[in-house]
Amino acid sequence: MNVLLLQLDGKMPNIALMRIAAHHRGQGDFVYLQQVRNKDHDFAPGLFDRWDKVYASLIFTKSQPIAQAVKRAYPDAIIAGSGWNNKRTSDYGIPEEGPRDYSDYPAFRSSIGFSQRGCRLHCGFCKVPEMEGKVHESATIREIWRGGKWPKEIILLDNDFFGSPSWREKISEIKGHGFKVSLSQGVNARLMNEEQAAALASIQYRNDAMTRPCIHTAWDNLGDEKPLFRGLKALKKYGVRPDNITVYMLIGYEQPFLVEADFERHRKLREFGCRPYPMPYVRNDELRGFQRWIVRRADLMIPWDYFKAANYRPERCA
Repeated sequence: MNVLLLQLDGKMPNIALMRIAAHHRGQGDFVYLQQVRNKDHDFAPGLFDRWDKVYASLIFTKSQPIAQAVKRAYPDAIIAGSGWNNKRTSDYGIPEEGPRDYSDYPAFRSSIGFSQRGCRLHCGFCKVPEMEGKVHESATIREIWRGGKWPKEIILLDNDFFGSPSWREKISEIKGHGFKVSLSQGVNARLMNEEQAAALASIQYRNDAMTRPCIHTAWDNLGDEKPLFRGLKALKKYGVRPDNITVYMLIGYEQPFLVEADFERHRKLREFGCRPYPMPYVRNDELRGFQRWIVRRADLMIPWDYFKAANYRPERCA
């Protein structure tokens, strides 16, 4: 059987496609993975006139036009992911906790996976509770690591690391085996207590590229200011530099434009020393421009009104 896998977005290896690849290669099938970035892509040119099975995965809804192009090219394609629907590999007979095949990502050196799934919260803009349910265990840190020659670098995709009752054991495992860990989906600083802040500060926390210390968290509502900064101050107390904390800011959720609360969150995070990272719920020019203004740190030099008048392009502000 010839199997085509299409990764429609995301910079990191796609866990679902890695499981599908391992499943089919374990059955002796030929598997070819291709990363697709636009709807005009020429899917797997010159390999086969016909594929026995086609799978496509997308994380973001903005990639749906690409998924629709896949469906036109391959009407029987199996398309899934949070950007399309809530189906998981188990819905297609492939175990959720099955082996992962890294061979389609030869440049990727870290190990990636979930130590737990689910979330304690039920935020209206988030699909995690619907897709993953309540917090439940998935794997140990050692089970996620590829072992052998591979670096002791783990990218955890957990959506609520400290929501797991076994977080202490995981912290001990990370420290005891000298792992560097990227909590790529962030931790909830609003619910973080002193013990958890001290534990997080005690491990080698890194960004996804493993190039610098980094902790991710989020501030989605202005009303969460008090618990958020309680958590941020606890992290700072135990040695985490604020500049090593990236705070995602949901913008454009209740209305598709900027409001004063967005500027207020941005200002307070900069004053504390964190790195704000706006996340537009709706991708229009203003919200994307606000994201670009802050992520590129133009906000430290260029007033927003001036940046906006330059059509949100820092090179036009010279």
